[in-house]
This record gives sequence, C-alpha cells and structure tokens, in this order.
Amino acid sequence: MNSYKKYTWFLLLLLCSGCIKELNFELGKQDDLLVVYGILTDQPGKHIFRVTRTNAFERQVDSEPITGATLMVVDSKTQQYPFIELSPGSYLFKDTLFRASAGEQYYLEIDVPNQGKYRSDIEVMPTPVPMDSAYPRVKVKDFDQILQVMADVKIPSDPAGVYLRWDVTRVWRRTSVNFQLLFNDFFRFRPPPTCYMTESIQPNSVQIFGSRRRDAFNLREQVVANIEPDYKFFERNAFAVVQYRISAKAYEYWNNLNKIGNPAGTIFDVPPASVRGNIYSVDNPKERILGYFEVAAVDTSYTYTNLSDFRYYIPDPCSRDFSKQIWASTYYFDPECAYCTNIKGHSLKVPKFW
Repeated sequence: MNSYKKYTWFLLLLLCSGCIKELNFELGKQDDLLVVYGILTDQPGKHIFRVTRTNAFERQVDSEPITGATLMVVDSKTQQYPFIELSPGSYLFKDTLFRASAGEQYYLEIDVPNQGKYRSDIEVMPTPVPMDSAYPRVKVKDFDQILQVMADVKIPSDPAGVYLRWDVTRVWRRTSVNFQLLFNDFFRFRPPPTCYMTESIQPNSVQIFGSRRRDAFNLREQVVANIEPDYKFFERNAFAVVQYRISAKAYEYWNNLNKIGNPAGTIFDVPPASVRGNIYSVDNPKERILGYFEVAAVDTSYTYTNLSDFRYYIPDPCSRDFSKQIWASTYYFDPECAYCTNIKGHSLKVPKFW
C-alpha cells in the first residue's frame, strides 16, 4: 500500500512539473508585465484603450486589469486629450467627436498609481487610403468550402510606403420560429422576433499589407478573413471590413507577432513577450512593456452573404417542418430558435448597413 501511495505521488509530481514547464514556456520569466493597447483614428466614436498586467498562471495576459490609471493623448502643440475609466482596465477617450488630423503627431502618456509613468513613441496620423470594395468568395476544395472576405484597394504612390491592417466584424441574423404556422392559426401569437448578433472575426493571424513601391497600383483580391461556414450562414450575414492605414513601425510590430504565431490577432491572447511595442517606462528604461499605441486612418466597407452563395448544403439550425398537426406529434424547439432573444448578445435593432 505504501509503495502504491509513493508511486501515485511520484506520478502527480511529474504531471505538475510538466504543467509548470509549459507555463514558463509560454510567458518565461516575464510574468508580471504591463500591457497597454489602444488605437486613435481619424473617425469620431468610442476609442477604448486597455491597461492590464500579465499573470504567470494564466495563458491570457488580459487577466489583471489595472484601475485608477491616468491616460492622456498629447499632440505636437502639447494639447492634451484625457481619458475616463469605463470599467477596470478599460479607458475611454473622453472626446467622442474627436478626429485625429492627417500629418499630426500624437503620443500616449500613462500614469499607473504606485507603479510609474509610461509613454509611447510619437506616431503620425497618415492620410487615409479608401477601399474600392469588399466582397465574399466561397472557395471550394475537396468537397469542403470556406468563405473568404476579400478587399480591393487602390494603393497610392508614396515614397514612405503604404501599410494597411484589416479587422472584420460579422453580423448574423436569426428569425424565431413562427408558432402561428405550427398551430394553423388556431392560436394567435405575436409576430416572431428577428435578432441580430454581432461578433468579431478572430483570424489565425493579423491581416496586414505593406508596400514601398513608388508607383500607384491596384491591390486585388486581398483576403482579409477566412471563415468556416456554420449554421449562422443559413440566414443573411453582413460583414463590416475596417481598413486601417498604419505606420511602418506598427506594420513591423504586427508582422513580428504573425511570425511567432499569435493565435487570435490581438495582443491580449498569449502575447509573445519578445515582441517590443512602442511604449516604454519613463522611470525605468529597462522595464519591458507589452502592447502598442496605434494611430491610424480608417475606411470601412460592407459586404453580405446569403444561403444561395454557398455550394454545399447548410441546414436550418431550427426545425420548421410543421407538416404534422401539433396534437398528433411532439415538437421540441431549442430556446434560441423559439425566441431568438435567448441568444446572448442579441439585438432587435436592424443595423444601419444591413
């Protein structure tokens, strides 16, 4: 019995030591680092910045939000633009009507209580590059299909280079089951609600493009998202393709993240501590800071998919076969099918671009 216990404890120790090694491999010795990320654009709206700290026992660095920090964007005229704290770790640029000006210089200042002061390098707002169009394409291979969201862009002549990054947001629709049909109008029901769900497309890599060509040219069929078709495509989908014109330094930062296999296109998912951003400690130059203060010109385009766009069958996730009488059969409805208001994050408001 004693031998059995000793063997069990030995096995547990081996398992635990393996877990510890894996954690050290992910984050190394840099397990308590400040993480700052935010993007300032030439468009009005909510500019939300995140200030957090890494955790040695979590894969995600966004696990310890920092409260009470003071954030300020400063321009070349020393004009200061403050932030307000929305929630732990989230800070909102106070002037929601603010538009960053092309050619203007900006940098970020952060004061973290009892930890020190931090500052970003200067970033210059580039001139915008509009998209020609965004559109879907279904790629079929070996009896499988994948949806690709594409973009066409006219790249202008610029000796300093043109650098772009894309984010894609998806809105999918769910129409609730019409119980009026099920009961053959025997009972009266309210019209079935229709819901719209918004979600960010998380790519396997950050979608970027860079060129130092001196002549203008057309960028065609640039893939900005790859999406596996699922039940959400049974009804109409809309995609908002947001294009950022970024600096050469920002492009290099995202490109370095791609090279080492960043899994979700965001610095908050297992960020590689070896990739330096543009933020540093004023008090301690040796302190390593994760993240980036981005300044970017934005253009947005929209595209859509319908069920007929796909080559292979996508089934209705909600059973709507009412061929049998309700009193002669048993029907079961998923709560999200019966009332789409049961879907987390739903909205009954039709998006403006729908």
